[in-house]
Amino acid sequence: MPSGSEAKPTVRARRIEGVGTVEVFFQISPSSTRDDERGQFASLAMQAEQALLQHGLGPTNIVCGWIHFAKAPAWDWRETLASAWQMAGPLPISAIVQPPAAPFCHCTLQLQAVRSARQSGVWYGNSAKPAAATVLRGGARHLRLMSITPRTDLRGSAGVVDMTYDMLAQAGHALTDRGLVFKDVVRTWIYVRDIEHNYGLVNQARNQFFQDQHLVRLPASTCVEGVLSGAAAPVAMDLYAVTARSDVDVQAIAPGPMGEASLYGSAFARGSQIVEPGRKTLYISGTASIDAQGAVVAVGDIHGQLACTFDNVRALLARSGMHLSDVVSATAYLKRKDDFHDFLKAAAAQGLSAETPTAVVVADICRPEWLCEIEVCAVQIRPEP
Repeated sequence: MPSGSEAKPTVRARRIEGVGTVEVFFQISPSSTRDDERGQFASLAMQAEQALLQHGLGPTNIVCGWIHFAKAPAWDWRETLASAWQMAGPLPISAIVQPPAAPFCHCTLQLQAVRSARQSGVWYGNSAKPAAATVLRGGARHLRLMSITPRTDLRGSAGVVDMTYDMLAQAGHALTDRGLVFKDVVRTWIYVRDIEHNYGLVNQARNQFFQDQHLVRLPASTCVEGVLSGAAAPVAMDLYAVTARSDVDVQAIAPGPMGEASLYGSAFARGSQIVEPGRKTLYISGTASIDAQGAVVAVGDIHGQLACTFDNVRALLARSGMHLSDVVSATAYLKRKDDFHDFLKAAAAQGLSAETPTAVVVADICRPEWLCEIEVCAVQIRPEP
């Protein structure tokens, strides 16, 4: 697409209707490449509000969201969004410096919104606490904590290991404040500045923290290059947790052809499955071109890596009796912006629908040889017995 050309408004949505709930996943791109960063962001806010309304939802139904910026904005994006949506405070949305891969795109937006018969209001956190949203479904509490960072007084004096451990501890405190514990965590997203040099340090802290928590079931996770907009910390995270109930089962799925990540020192599961009355949800961790021994497949070959990555994703879905057609949201991380069109072609060839809400961003991955990584969320609605 040439610079300055117009593009049709781009809103992709996947609606899931279950027992007592309506849930919609959105991927929103700017309506015009002609606009500057603030103009594109304004179009995201407008399109998001319109898309929510079309599904009988509003900004207060948002349980989590991610804005991907090409660079950290010099203006207050939270204030701008709150004004556009006529909100009193910040929503549970993280803004990450991870440039959109699409040409001439300054920012994109992912949202997940839920209307439930039993839903709490969004809790608005200050700068020292993560924003949170809770949904009660079938009696189980589903909690999102967004934009978790280490304590500000550690920055400049503590190393990456200590700050990562403190970030995880802050997440633990926030969970406890809401009646949950770290054992309830299903999924984490970790953003690391200069991941090539810091990933080993982040992993060291995560491994130690999980050992100290005596975790038996590890959460699914993505850990990629990224910086929270406006945050000076070298590491930040979001998480999703679910309270345990007799009729809600949370399990880490078998690793398929890749082998367990813990075998090479990474404390996360390849995927987390939540089975609850009338519904099964699968969160697949950030997945790349890797074999059962932990070796990178197709080094230097984006086509080979995409093929292997999709094979691994498909195998993980199959572990839960799912297919790519069950995917309701996806994020692809590309090391090189120039591989954007190759990703689109590979996704179409592999069977990921072009209508699936999918964010494609540029971000380094934890191994320099990897050119791509993909994460997905898949849902199956099951009839009640």
